[in-house]
This record gives sequence, structure tokens and C-alpha cells, in this order.
Amino acid sequence: MTSIEQRLLACEQENVRLRKRLNRQNGLWVAGLLLLAGGGAMAGASLKNAIFDSVRAKEVVVVDGKGIVRARLGGDLPDAVMAGGHVSKRGSKAAGMIIYDEEGIERGGYVTQDNGSNAMLTLDSKHRMAAIMVAGPDPSQDSALTLITKDGGIELRSDGNGSRLSVRDKAGLTYQQPAITALTPDSCIHYKQIELKYPGQRSCQARFPEAACKACLGD
Repeated sequence: MTSIEQRLLACEQENVRLRKRLNRQNGLWVAGLLLLAGGGAMAGASLKNAIFDSVRAKEVVVVDGKGIVRARLGGDLPDAVMAGGHVSKRGSKAAGMIIYDEEGIERGGYVTQDNGSNAMLTLDSKHRMAAIMVAGPDPSQDSALTLITKDGGIELRSDGNGSRLSVRDKAGLTYQQPAITALTPDSCIHYKQIELKYPGQRSCQARFPEAACKACLGD
């Protein structure tokens, strides 16, 4: 056998050895991946059925089969996104639960607000708030239930000014029973400040009879 033939034979033998070694390594890699996948599947199955005594999180988001957000539980909720992408500012940080419809539009929530510390339950159309129930934080336990349309609304309210049923349209109050004849000093100061900040808005007349508002704002 010539030296060339010997070298060729040696190369072939080395190739056979390398192929066997490579096959063994590939087998080990495949076995390792199978074990890893199996372990991950077992871990996933165990977590799926796990029961936790307590879960601490800043936010929990629930999505439907299409990946659309349908509910959000959070300690710092984002502003509401209504139909057409319109963003409705909350006016304060809020924590609680928000629900969304099949388009991902906010349709209501159960929250507490940092500013004022009110607890609120709201129900929305795709375009704006339609109903709100509010409970104040103070010992006086002020509360209100308001149903709202584009052209007006009806409100059942109990606060320092008394308990009453009020109906209003775009121009202001149209009916109140029992009618409030005089605002409390704190309410009067509040509506005076609003009138100075937003002159002509008639915020007082949206909640109280004209005579009661004139007696307050005219002081």
C-alpha cells in the first residue's frame, strides 16, 4: 500500500470516528431538549392547576380568545379609551377594576380615586359615562347615583344639603324633590370657586334651584 493510499485510509477512518462522535453528541442534545420540554410541560400543568393563598401584583390583565383586553385589575389604572380612540382623562390616579367590551373599549369600573378618595361604580356607553354611583370618604357619608344621557340626567343624592331627587337637561335643573332652598356654607364656597374658575358654566344651577344659587353666588 502506497503512502497516498495509507493517508486516504487514515482520513476515512478519522471521518467515521468523527461521524460517530457527532451522532452521539446530537443524541445527547435531543435527549436534553426532550427532558427540558417535558419538564416545562409538567411545570406548566402544575402551575395551571395551582392554588395560591395570596397574589401580590401591580396589575392583572384578562384577555379573550382574540387577545383583546376584557378586564384590568390595577393599582394605577390608565385613562379610559372610548370609541374612535378618544381618551377620557380620569382626573386623578385611580385603583380598582375596569371592564372592556369586545372592541377593547372601556365600559365601566369599580374604583377608588386618590383625589377626593371617593369610591365609585361606573357604567359607560362606547362614547361616554352613562351611570355612576359615588360614596364619599367623610363621616357624613355623602353619596349619589346619577344616570346620564347626552341631553340631561337624573340624580339621587344625599349630602350636607339634604337628600333629594334631581332631573336636569342641558340648560340646568328642571325638577327637584324636595327642593333645596339654601346651600350649606361649604357648598356655597365650592360653587363660588367654580364660578370664578369657569364663569357662565352654571354648575350650581345644574344641581340646585335658581333661587338657591342666586342667594349663594350673589353674596
